[in-house]
Amino acid sequence: MLANLTQTIKECLLDMPVVLYDVNPFAKEGVEISTKFHQTLFYPEFRIQRVWRIQNPILWLHYSLKKKQLSQELGGAGRYPEERQLFHGTFRDRLEPIIKQGFDWRIGKTHGKKLGNGIYFGRHAVGAHEFTDCGGDNKSTRWKTHIFYSKPLQFQSTNHLQASENGTAISDIWSLFKYHSHTDSHFMLAVRVLVGRYTMGKPSLLRPPQFDERDLSVRYDSCVDNVSAPQTFVIFDQYQAYPEYVIEYQHCINNRLRV
Repeated sequence: MLANLTQTIKECLLDMPVVLYDVNPFAKEGVEISTKFHQTLFYPEFRIQRVWRIQNPILWLHYSLKKKQLSQELGGAGRYPEERQLFHGTFRDRLEPIIKQGFDWRIGKTHGKKLGNGIYFGRHAVGAHEFTDCGGDNKSTRWKTHIFYSKPLQFQSTNHLQASENGTAISDIWSLFKYHSHTDSHFMLAVRVLVGRYTMGKPSLLRPPQFDERDLSVRYDSCVDNVSAPQTFVIFDQYQAYPEYVIEYQHCINNRLRV
């Protein structure tokens, strides 16, 4: 019975499309993202053009299950792993695989692998900006999903697994980023990350170090650049990260665009 129910849930989720919501900049979530972004990338030098909220039911399910797993490793009973909203800079033509399939360190920029062979995230937007590109000459394979222009939902865990509100759909996001976004824009993602228990990273790491020397199966959940005041986090399991928002922005000096 349980196996059949699980299979039914999976089939329902597979039928639900990946959705991007055009976030109202004056709504609560739009203000929160803008405020956090501009804490280190100051306006008017850095100007947000648009923000999209990602709704990917399959990725959210994987993320939720991973959170449950880490919670059980901590003893369960209301004990949850540390969760942060971090930034990840990316190229325009890498938005598709991230939005649809999640993060993969094999196709991302390596950041020099200073903290290990994993997926890197920054506490502040200024660190992630270094790993963005600018310009409309990037080539990308055409890819399809749905965009809805509608009133943003309040961000709750259930929103990522429920059917979205009705809106005007655009089936080809590739054309949105290629033709309807600014050709001189940068792109950054605001990401939910299960950083959990973290320790200092190093270049040779393929997974986090052991947490308990007496138990080989217990490991840290992520690595950082500074344990007491981390600015950069690295995870080695893609399901510890859920891409929440795409931020399109421009870099201007003296009101002139800078690439």
